[in-house]
Amino acid sequence: MNEPVDIDIETVRAEALRKLGRSIVNFSKIEAVLKYLLAVSQFKGTRETTSEQFYREHVKNRKETLGKLVQEFHKNVLVDGSHVEATAPPSNSEFSVSFLVTYSDPDFQKSQKRALSKIVVERNKLIHQNLALLDTSCIEDYRKLITLLDEQNPRLLAHLEELGWMIKTLGNSLKTLVESPEFIEFIQSSQIDA
Repeated sequence: MNEPVDIDIETVRAEALRKLGRSIVNFSKIEAVLKYLLAVSQFKGTRETTSEQFYREHVKNRKETLGKLVQEFHKNVLVDGSHVEATAPPSNSEFSVSFLVTYSDPDFQKSQKRALSKIVVERNKLIHQNLALLDTSCIEDYRKLITLLDEQNPRLLAHLEELGWMIKTLGNSLKTLVESPEFIEFIQSSQIDA
């Protein structure tokens, strides 16, 4: 008589674990994209120092928490356009790249920042509270977890889409830059100076 209940809890448990895995993967993707954008969003250097600087930024962010990455992203990438200051032009043998995301509506920008910060809170609550209190012998706990994860997934996907748009825009901009006559001339003049 217990067998149908055991099968039912096993089915529900498998579904909950599948959806938990999906959420963990999506949180990890968000974290990876933030690390990448922070590493490439602002750098200045010569042909010789650029890859070293990129590597340093990558190493610096590699072990940061999601919360710290979001703070740095808000500070260095997702900025208020009215407060962006022009950087000093690089010397003849240097170039600089700065990737900033600004929104024309400051209220929308604030809501974007709040939403991304909320993702950190959701992730921490999931890992440190929801899962810690999960009774693995209770089918209702698994059902509640499934509901929570199903409600959370669209928000994670929306952030991944927004961050994906930023990466695509950055990639297209860099492609345009490296194909520009000015950049090609810079590279050629750097090679002559070397």
